Amino acid sequence: MSPRDFNFAALIEDMPTPWFILRRDGPHIHWANQAAEEWLGQSLNTQRARLLGDFVDNFTALEAAYKRCSENQTVVRLRHVYVSPKNTRDQKCHFTFYPTESGIGLSVNFAGTRSNDPQVGGEAVSAMGRMIAHELKNPLAGIKGASQLLIDDIKTEEGLSLVKLIGSEIDRISRMIDGIETFGDPDPGRDDDVNIHEILQRARTVIQSAAPHNVSFTEHYDPSLPSILGDSDTLMQATLNLIKNALEALGDTGGEIRLETLYRTDARRRVAGAVRVSRLPIEIRVIDNGPGVPAHLREGIFQPFITNKPSGQGLGLSVVSKVASAHGGLVELQSRPGETIFSILLPLNREFSHEI
Repeated sequence: MSPRDFNFAALIEDMPTPWFILRRDGPHIHWANQAAEEWLGQSLNTQRARLLGDFVDNFTALEAAYKRCSENQTVVRLRHVYVSPKNTRDQKCHFTFYPTESGIGLSVNFAGTRSNDPQVGGEAVSAMGRMIAHELKNPLAGIKGASQLLIDDIKTEEGLSLVKLIGSEIDRISRMIDGIETFGDPDPGRDDDVNIHEILQRARTVIQSAAPHNVSFTEHYDPSLPSILGDSDTLMQATLNLIKNALEALGDTGGEIRLETLYRTDARRRVAGAVRVSRLPIEIRVIDNGPGVPAHLREGIFQPFITNKPSGQGLGLSVVSKVASAHGGLVELQSRPGETIFSILLPLNREFSHEI
């Protein structure tokens, strides 16, 4: 392996789900992480240079997806495919093929696990974040430089405010990249006094500036809600992801996105390994009147790489769940045709809990 291959392999070696690198000249295994070895029941030395189909039944669909990825140099996803390592029972899996400099990458995620546990997908999001962080820094620097050059040519106040918004968003993303190696830690990296209404209004401005005219935005906030202690950058990212998700759910037909806050008296989260529950009175809601989340996706909606969007990566809602968990909260989903509600439930602060 080249140094670049080694860095990639080091990042995903300890991932809890199987990852492979397949050769470019055919679906032969070039590299596999420990989870892949355990899944196939074979060491990497046994797997290397052999066809993946030598170890997995029902290989036809996987081989076709590999060919599309290799020929078109694009990400190819297969959802709810039943395969089985040799001599084991069938498993329903999600497969993602993607081109890399080393060959064709393949990640395997197992279907059927309930996903609204806020910890689900944590390791995957963390490792993926570390893997792609270095790819983001250079283009971000170029975008910021270009936005600064635009300032002299813009004459309107609205144009200047949008350019300044671009600059502030680039700074926010840069801070996230700087801290992305610790993004999977149990606690956020910063303790800010966060006004959630300011977060929502700013996120709305970012998304609305690129939204089509047939999408309307409304806000209904509880002005009595206090500020919370948290990481404003990651809360901003989670809110952006939810609003963007709602916008994409509306599609070309458009519709309405409602942003709401309210005080909940019934929401609790049990602390793992303890006889304690945390009260979660702060609720942030992002509501759309689109077609609703398909029933077959609801169970796994917060897992990484689960999506029904042709160009989606399936990481946005996993990040939302991770951010909520890092703040001692959780995410809820309610969906039916004509109304989908994603709620982030948060404590007044991360230390607030109640013995039972």
